[in-house]
Amino acid sequence: MWIDILTYPSTSPPKFPKFRRATFRLEGKRLIFNLRPMGELAFNLEDVKEVNGVTLTLFKPPRRGIKLTLSWGQEVIVSVGRNPLIYDKRDMYKLLRMIFSPLIEGAVAEVNGRVGVLKILDNQVALVTQGNVIPIKPDEIKGEVGEKVRKFLSLLKFLSKENQEKQ
Repeated sequence: MWIDILTYPSTSPPKFPKFRRATFRLEGKRLIFNLRPMGELAFNLEDVKEVNGVTLTLFKPPRRGIKLTLSWGQEVIVSVGRNPLIYDKRDMYKLLRMIFSPLIEGAVAEVNGRVGVLKILDNQVALVTQGNVIPIKPDEIKGEVGEKVRKFLSLLKFLSKENQEKQ
């Protein structure tokens, strides 16, 4: 399946943005977008400074997407097109999981007196303890890892609002 991607320097956003169709994959710690008709955009996940949800009002009706701000001043906006034959919203969720899984998965956390490691299961975060998998709420985890969990879940919620508005 495909996604739409736009890249530009953060100092000069385009007046008339032109999105390109792309696929993506993760190789080690590198996120690689294969652009159509030709080209590739690749960067380390460590270079992603910020991930935000954006509403793209230049489309009628507006679309939701995510904006990645990279450490060297480049911005990447990723969205899903309207044609259901080639675009699938689940690819956006998969991309978010790829970005946040190295930050969240495997982190040791304590929730309600239970200590375990965090794991992203489907579109939620769970605490895996000895023999138990406990779904957790975003405010149950403290510190930097808790902030990343809250950011991940809020972006998932932001992207899923578009589906709810259609129904």
